[in-house]
Amino acid sequence: MNRPLQGIRIIDLTRLLPGPFITQLLTDMGAEVIKIETPTAGDYARLVPPEMGLGSLFEMINQGKKSVAINYRNPRGREAYLKLVSSADVVIESFRPGTAERMKIDYETLRTLKPDLIYCALSGYGQKGPYNKRAGHDLNYTAISGALSLNADEGQPPHVYGMTVADLSGAMLAGLTILGAIINKQKNGQGTYLDVALFDGILSWMIPIAGAAYFSGIPLTAGTLPLLGGLACYNVYETADGKFLSLAALEPTFWSDFCKVSGRNDLLPRQFDRAIKSEVATIFKGQTLSHWLEAFSMSDGCVEPVLSFEEALEHPQVKARGFVRHENNRPIGLNSPFNYGSDEARPAPSLGEHTVELLSEFLNQNEIDELSQSGVIKK
Repeated sequence: MNRPLQGIRIIDLTRLLPGPFITQLLTDMGAEVIKIETPTAGDYARLVPPEMGLGSLFEMINQGKKSVAINYRNPRGREAYLKLVSSADVVIESFRPGTAERMKIDYETLRTLKPDLIYCALSGYGQKGPYNKRAGHDLNYTAISGALSLNADEGQPPHVYGMTVADLSGAMLAGLTILGAIINKQKNGQGTYLDVALFDGILSWMIPIAGAAYFSGIPLTAGTLPLLGGLACYNVYETADGKFLSLAALEPTFWSDFCKVSGRNDLLPRQFDRAIKSEVATIFKGQTLSHWLEAFSMSDGCVEPVLSFEEALEHPQVKARGFVRHENNRPIGLNSPFNYGSDEARPAPSLGEHTVELLSEFLNQNEIDELSQSGVIKK
Protein backbone atom coordinates (compact mmCIF):
# COMPACT_ATOMS: atom_id res chain seq x y z
CA MET A 1 0.00 0.00 0.00
CA ASN A 2 1.31 3.45 -0.89
CA ARG A 3 1.66 5.69 2.11
CA PRO A 4 -1.01 8.40 1.85
CA LEU A 5 1.20 11.49 2.20
CA GLN A 6 3.71 10.56 -0.48
CA GLY A 7 4.46 13.67 -2.55
CA ILE A 8 3.73 16.07 0.32
CA ARG A 9 6.72 18.20 1.36
CA ILE A 10 6.76 19.56 4.93
CA ILE A 11 9.21 22.12 6.30
CA ASP A 12 9.73 21.48 10.02
CA LEU A 13 11.17 24.30 12.15
CA THR A 14 10.29 22.63 15.46
CA ARG A 15 12.57 20.96 18.00
CA LEU A 16 12.58 18.90 21.18
CA LEU A 17 9.36 16.83 21.57
CA PRO A 18 5.89 18.02 20.46
CA GLY A 19 6.65 19.35 16.97
CA PRO A 20 9.03 16.55 15.98
CA PHE A 21 6.51 13.99 17.28
CA ILE A 22 3.91 15.44 14.91
CA THR A 23 6.23 15.39 11.93
CA GLN A 24 7.41 11.87 12.79
CA LEU A 25 3.83 10.68 12.40
CA LEU A 26 3.52 12.59 9.12
CA THR A 27 6.82 11.07 7.96
CA ASP A 28 5.43 7.64 8.80
CA MET A 29 2.48 8.47 6.54
CA GLY A 30 4.85 9.11 3.66
CA ALA A 31 5.46 12.87 3.79
CA GLU A 32 8.91 14.23 2.96
CA VAL A 33 9.76 16.10 6.15
CA ILE A 34 12.66 18.54 5.90
CA LYS A 35 13.98 19.35 9.34
CA ILE A 36 15.45 22.88 9.45
CA GLU A 37 18.15 23.13 12.11
CA THR A 38 20.73 25.70 13.16
CA PRO A 39 24.21 24.94 11.76
CA THR A 40 25.80 24.83 15.22
CA ALA A 41 23.82 22.72 17.72
CA GLY A 42 20.77 21.83 15.66
CA ASP A 43 17.71 20.47 17.44
CA TYR A 44 18.33 20.66 21.20
CA ALA A 45 17.10 17.07 21.49
CA ARG A 46 20.42 15.99 19.96
CA LEU A 47 22.09 17.24 23.15
CA VAL A 48 19.75 15.85 25.82
CA PRO A 49 21.93 14.07 28.40
CA PRO A 50 21.05 10.44 29.17
CA GLU A 51 20.57 11.25 32.86
CA MET A 52 17.47 13.23 31.89
CA GLY A 53 15.83 9.90 31.14
CA LEU A 54 15.35 10.92 27.52
CA GLY A 55 18.24 9.07 25.90
CA SER A 56 17.73 8.57 22.15
CA LEU A 57 14.81 11.01 22.12
CA PHE A 58 16.09 12.58 18.91
CA GLU A 59 16.56 9.21 17.20
CA MET A 60 13.08 8.01 18.17
CA ILE A 61 11.09 10.96 16.76
CA ASN A 62 13.17 12.03 13.76
CA GLN A 63 13.40 8.79 11.81
CA GLY A 64 13.35 9.10 8.05
CA LYS A 65 13.45 12.90 8.03
CA LYS A 66 15.90 15.06 6.12
CA SER A 67 18.09 17.61 7.88
CA VAL A 68 19.01 20.98 6.40
CA ALA A 69 21.30 23.06 8.63
CA ILE A 70 20.80 26.72 7.79
CA ASN A 71 20.88 29.99 9.68
CA TYR A 72 17.58 31.52 8.60
CA ARG A 73 18.25 34.54 10.83
CA ASN A 74 21.09 35.51 8.50
CA PRO A 75 19.80 37.48 5.46
CA ARG A 76 21.48 35.10 2.98
CA GLY A 77 20.34 32.07 4.94
CA ARG A 78 16.81 33.46 5.08
CA GLU A 79 16.85 33.91 1.30
CA ALA A 80 17.87 30.28 0.82
CA TYR A 81 15.23 29.17 3.35
CA LEU A 82 12.51 31.09 1.49
CA LYS A 83 13.41 29.31 -1.74
CA LEU A 84 13.02 26.00 0.03
CA VAL A 85 9.62 27.07 1.40
CA SER A 86 8.47 27.88 -2.13
CA SER A 87 8.64 24.16 -2.91
CA ALA A 88 6.74 23.03 0.20
CA ASP A 89 3.14 22.16 0.98
CA VAL A 90 3.32 22.69 4.74
CA VAL A 91 5.43 24.69 7.18
CA ILE A 92 5.24 23.97 10.90
CA GLU A 93 6.99 26.06 13.55
CA SER A 94 6.91 26.21 17.34
CA PHE A 95 8.22 29.68 18.09
CA ARG A 96 6.77 31.82 20.84
CA PRO A 97 4.05 34.01 19.27
CA GLY A 98 5.56 37.03 17.55
CA THR A 99 8.98 35.47 16.91
CA ALA A 100 8.32 34.35 13.33
CA GLU A 101 6.99 37.83 12.52
CA ARG A 102 10.15 39.47 13.85
CA MET A 103 12.29 37.17 11.68
CA LYS A 104 9.99 37.80 8.71
CA ILE A 105 9.36 34.10 8.13
CA ASP A 106 5.73 34.23 9.32
CA TYR A 107 2.66 33.13 7.42
CA GLU A 108 1.89 36.54 5.89
CA THR A 109 5.43 36.71 4.52
CA LEU A 110 5.55 33.16 3.23
CA ARG A 111 2.13 33.19 1.60
CA THR A 112 3.34 35.90 -0.80
CA LEU A 113 5.82 33.27 -2.10
CA LYS A 114 3.50 30.29 -1.82
CA PRO A 115 -0.19 31.34 -1.82
CA ASP A 116 -1.45 27.80 -1.19
CA LEU A 117 0.91 27.19 1.75
CA ILE A 118 -0.41 25.43 4.85
CA TYR A 119 1.24 27.07 7.87
CA CYS A 120 0.92 25.54 11.33
CA ALA A 121 1.98 27.68 14.30
CA LEU A 122 2.33 25.37 17.30
CA SER A 123 2.75 27.00 20.70
CA GLY A 124 2.09 26.36 24.36
CA TYR A 125 -1.02 28.49 24.83
CA GLY A 126 -1.88 29.56 21.29
CA GLN A 127 -1.52 32.78 19.33
CA LYS A 128 -4.21 34.73 21.19
CA GLY A 129 -5.33 35.20 24.77
CA PRO A 130 -3.61 36.61 27.87
CA TYR A 131 -1.25 33.60 28.09
CA ASN A 132 -0.18 33.59 24.43
CA LYS A 133 3.42 34.64 25.18
CA ARG A 134 3.71 33.01 28.59
CA ALA A 135 6.41 30.38 29.05
CA GLY A 136 5.15 26.92 29.90
CA HIS A 137 5.72 23.19 29.80
CA ASP A 138 3.61 20.05 29.85
CA LEU A 139 3.11 20.14 33.62
CA ASN A 140 1.78 23.71 33.44
CA TYR A 141 -0.69 22.87 30.67
CA THR A 142 -2.07 19.89 32.60
CA ALA A 143 -2.28 22.02 35.73
CA ILE A 144 -4.46 24.81 34.35
CA SER A 145 -6.56 22.52 32.13
CA GLY A 146 -7.94 20.73 35.19
CA ALA A 147 -6.43 17.42 34.09
CA LEU A 148 -3.68 17.35 36.70
CA SER A 149 -6.14 17.79 39.57
CA LEU A 150 -7.85 14.56 38.51
CA ASN A 151 -4.65 12.51 38.55
CA ALA A 152 -4.89 11.76 42.26
CA ASP A 153 -6.51 9.57 44.85
CA GLU A 154 -9.51 10.99 46.65
CA GLY A 155 -8.44 13.65 49.10
CA GLN A 156 -4.78 13.38 48.08
CA PRO A 157 -2.50 15.77 46.15
CA PRO A 158 -2.16 15.16 42.40
CA HIS A 159 0.67 13.15 40.88
CA VAL A 160 2.74 14.26 37.90
CA TYR A 161 1.59 12.23 34.90
CA GLY A 162 3.89 9.40 33.88
CA MET A 163 3.98 10.78 30.33
CA THR A 164 3.96 14.27 28.84
CA VAL A 165 0.27 14.05 28.05
CA ALA A 166 -0.25 17.68 27.04
CA ASP A 167 2.72 17.68 24.68
CA LEU A 168 1.59 14.46 23.02
CA SER A 169 -2.15 15.20 22.91
CA GLY A 170 -1.39 18.66 21.49
CA ALA A 171 0.89 17.09 18.91
CA MET A 172 -1.78 14.62 17.83
CA LEU A 173 -4.29 17.49 17.57
CA ALA A 174 -1.86 19.46 15.39
CA GLY A 175 -1.29 16.42 13.18
CA LEU A 176 -5.03 15.97 12.63
CA THR A 177 -5.41 19.69 11.92
CA ILE A 178 -2.65 19.57 9.32
CA LEU A 179 -4.18 16.50 7.67
CA GLY A 180 -7.52 18.29 7.46
CA ALA A 181 -5.85 21.28 5.84
CA ILE A 182 -4.08 19.03 3.30
CA ILE A 183 -7.41 17.45 2.35
CA ASN A 184 -9.00 20.88 2.04
CA LYS A 185 -6.14 22.08 -0.17
CA GLN A 186 -6.56 19.06 -2.43
CA LYS A 187 -10.25 19.91 -2.82
CA ASN A 188 -10.07 23.65 -3.43
CA GLY A 189 -6.38 24.53 -3.84
CA GLN A 190 -6.34 26.85 -0.84
CA GLY A 191 -3.69 27.11 1.84
CA THR A 192 -4.40 28.20 5.40
CA TYR A 193 -3.01 29.35 8.73
CA LEU A 194 -3.37 26.94 11.65
CA ASP A 195 -3.11 28.12 15.26
CA VAL A 196 -2.65 25.03 17.48
CA ALA A 197 -1.85 25.11 21.20
CA LEU A 198 -0.52 22.24 23.29
CA PHE A 199 -2.92 23.51 25.95
CA ASP A 200 -5.79 22.86 23.50
CA GLY A 201 -4.82 19.21 23.22
CA ILE A 202 -5.09 18.32 26.90
CA LEU A 203 -8.16 20.54 27.28
CA SER A 204 -9.88 18.62 24.47
CA TRP A 205 -9.25 15.40 26.39
CA MET A 206 -11.54 16.80 29.10
CA ILE A 207 -14.51 16.76 26.72
CA PRO A 208 -15.74 13.21 27.59
CA ILE A 209 -16.05 14.03 31.29
CA ALA A 210 -17.16 17.64 30.99
CA GLY A 211 -20.78 16.50 31.16
CA ALA A 212 -20.34 15.57 34.79
CA ALA A 213 -19.63 19.16 35.69
CA TYR A 214 -22.04 20.89 33.34
CA PHE A 215 -25.07 18.61 33.14
CA SER A 216 -25.19 16.12 36.01
CA GLY A 217 -23.94 18.46 38.70
CA ILE A 218 -21.30 15.99 39.87
CA PRO A 219 -18.05 17.88 40.50
CA LEU A 220 -14.91 16.65 38.75
CA THR A 221 -13.14 15.46 41.90
CA ALA A 222 -10.10 13.21 41.86
CA GLY A 223 -10.77 9.60 42.78
CA THR A 224 -14.57 9.90 42.82
CA LEU A 225 -15.75 9.79 39.21
CA PRO A 226 -16.53 6.30 37.88
CA LEU A 227 -13.54 6.01 35.55
CA LEU A 228 -11.18 8.00 37.78
CA GLY A 229 -10.99 5.70 40.78
CA GLY A 230 -14.51 6.04 42.11
CA LEU A 231 -15.68 2.49 41.42
CA ALA A 232 -14.48 -0.80 42.82
CA CYS A 233 -15.11 -2.51 39.48
CA TYR A 234 -12.75 -0.11 37.67
CA ASN A 235 -9.58 0.28 39.67
CA VAL A 236 -6.03 -0.85 40.35
CA TYR A 237 -5.25 -3.32 43.11
CA GLU A 238 -2.17 -4.73 44.82
CA THR A 239 -1.57 -8.47 44.96
CA ALA A 240 0.03 -10.62 47.66
CA ASP A 241 3.49 -10.33 46.11
CA GLY A 242 3.48 -6.53 45.97
CA LYS A 243 2.55 -6.31 42.28
CA PHE A 244 -0.45 -4.60 40.75
CA LEU A 245 -3.29 -5.47 38.41
CA SER A 246 -6.11 -3.60 36.76
CA LEU A 247 -9.78 -4.53 37.06
CA ALA A 248 -12.08 -2.95 34.45
CA ALA A 249 -15.29 -4.96 34.79
CA LEU A 250 -17.70 -2.17 33.87
CA GLU A 251 -20.33 -4.18 32.01
CA PRO A 252 -22.54 -6.41 34.21
CA THR A 253 -21.45 -9.54 32.35
CA PHE A 254 -17.79 -8.73 33.03
CA TRP A 255 -18.54 -8.04 36.69
CA SER A 256 -20.34 -11.35 36.85
CA ASP A 257 -17.20 -13.08 35.58
CA PHE A 258 -15.12 -11.32 38.23
CA CYS A 259 -17.48 -12.40 41.01
CA LYS A 260 -17.52 -15.99 39.76
CA VAL A 261 -13.74 -16.35 39.42
CA SER A 262 -13.04 -14.64 42.75
CA GLY A 263 -15.65 -16.74 44.52
CA ARG A 264 -17.60 -13.68 45.65
CA ASN A 265 -21.01 -14.01 44.04
CA ASP A 266 -22.39 -12.07 47.02
CA LEU A 267 -20.88 -8.94 45.43
CA LEU A 268 -22.85 -9.38 42.20
CA PRO A 269 -25.63 -6.87 43.07
CA ARG A 270 -23.13 -4.37 44.51
CA GLN A 271 -21.13 -3.64 41.35
CA PHE A 272 -21.50 0.15 41.61
CA ASP A 273 -21.39 0.35 45.39
CA ARG A 274 -18.39 2.55 46.21
CA ALA A 275 -18.20 1.04 49.69
CA ILE A 276 -16.87 -2.30 48.45
CA LYS A 277 -13.49 -1.03 47.20
CA SER A 278 -11.78 -2.21 50.37
CA GLU A 279 -13.40 -5.65 50.03
CA VAL A 280 -12.20 -6.03 46.46
CA ALA A 281 -8.74 -4.86 47.54
CA THR A 282 -8.70 -7.58 50.21
CA ILE A 283 -9.66 -10.20 47.62
CA PHE A 284 -6.76 -9.37 45.31
CA LYS A 285 -4.33 -8.94 48.21
CA GLY A 286 -4.95 -12.56 49.15
CA GLN A 287 -3.15 -14.12 46.15
CA THR A 288 -0.15 -13.43 43.93
CA LEU A 289 -0.31 -11.73 40.57
CA SER A 290 0.46 -14.96 38.71
CA HIS A 291 -2.40 -16.69 40.54
CA TRP A 292 -4.90 -14.06 39.45
CA LEU A 293 -3.67 -13.93 35.86
CA GLU A 294 -4.07 -17.69 35.59
CA ALA A 295 -7.48 -17.58 37.26
CA PHE A 296 -8.79 -14.92 34.87
CA SER A 297 -6.99 -16.21 31.75
CA MET A 298 -10.13 -17.82 30.31
CA SER A 299 -12.69 -15.30 31.58
CA ASP A 300 -14.06 -11.89 30.60
CA GLY A 301 -13.29 -10.37 33.97
CA CYS A 302 -11.15 -7.65 32.35
CA VAL A 303 -8.16 -8.26 34.60
CA GLU A 304 -4.69 -7.37 33.30
CA PRO A 305 -1.31 -6.83 34.98
CA VAL A 306 0.24 -3.40 35.45
CA LEU A 307 3.46 -3.81 33.46
CA SER A 308 6.63 -1.80 33.38
CA PHE A 309 7.60 -0.48 29.96
CA GLU A 310 10.32 -3.12 29.70
CA GLU A 311 7.76 -5.83 30.48
CA ALA A 312 5.35 -4.33 27.96
CA LEU A 313 7.93 -4.71 25.18
CA GLU A 314 7.92 -8.45 25.82
CA HIS A 315 4.14 -8.82 25.98
CA PRO A 316 2.88 -11.24 23.30
CA GLN A 317 0.26 -8.76 22.07
CA VAL A 318 2.87 -6.02 21.60
CA LYS A 319 5.05 -8.49 19.71
CA ALA A 320 2.14 -9.63 17.56
CA ARG A 321 1.40 -6.04 16.56
CA GLY A 322 4.99 -5.69 15.30
CA PHE A 323 5.51 -2.48 17.19
CA VAL A 324 8.95 -3.30 18.59
CA ARG A 325 11.99 -3.25 16.34
CA HIS A 326 14.62 -5.85 17.22
CA GLU A 327 18.26 -6.32 16.36
CA ASN A 328 20.10 -9.48 17.42
CA ASN A 329 17.01 -10.47 19.44
CA ARG A 330 17.22 -7.24 21.44
CA PRO A 331 14.61 -4.45 21.30
CA ILE A 332 16.21 -1.30 19.87
CA GLY A 333 13.21 0.93 19.16
CA LEU A 334 9.59 1.20 18.14
CA ASN A 335 8.16 0.96 14.66
CA SER A 336 5.58 3.33 13.24
CA PRO A 337 2.05 2.91 14.62
CA PHE A 338 0.75 3.13 11.05
CA ASN A 339 0.52 -0.01 8.97
CA TYR A 340 1.01 0.93 5.35
CA GLY A 341 2.93 -2.17 4.35
CA SER A 342 6.46 -1.06 5.30
CA ASP A 343 8.31 -1.41 8.58
CA GLU A 344 11.78 -0.60 7.32
CA ALA A 345 14.11 1.14 9.77
CA ARG A 346 14.90 4.69 8.75
CA PRO A 347 17.61 6.32 10.85
CA ALA A 348 17.34 9.89 12.09
CA PRO A 349 19.50 12.27 10.03
CA SER A 350 22.83 13.68 11.10
CA LEU A 351 22.93 17.46 11.40
CA GLY A 352 22.87 18.98 7.92
CA GLU A 353 22.96 15.60 6.20
CA HIS A 354 20.64 16.75 3.41
CA THR A 355 21.62 20.41 3.15
CA VAL A 356 23.43 20.10 -0.18
CA GLU A 357 20.86 17.70 -1.66
CA LEU A 358 17.93 20.03 -1.04
CA LEU A 359 19.53 23.41 -1.60
CA SER A 360 20.88 22.12 -4.92
CA GLU A 361 17.30 22.38 -6.17
CA PHE A 362 17.67 26.19 -6.04
CA LEU A 363 21.38 27.06 -5.73
CA ASN A 364 24.44 26.14 -7.73
CA GLN A 365 27.48 24.49 -6.18
CA ASN A 366 29.46 27.74 -5.94
CA GLU A 367 26.62 29.39 -4.00
CA ILE A 368 26.36 26.41 -1.67
CA ASP A 369 30.12 26.37 -1.06
CA GLU A 370 30.10 30.10 -0.31
CA LEU A 371 27.26 29.74 2.21
CA SER A 372 29.07 26.83 3.83
CA GLN A 373 32.38 28.71 4.12
CA SER A 374 30.65 31.70 5.69
CA GLY A 375 28.90 29.48 8.27
CA VAL A 376 25.39 30.22 7.02
CA ILE A 377 24.80 26.53 6.33
CA LYS A 378 26.33 23.26 7.44
CA LYS A 379 26.85 20.47 4.95
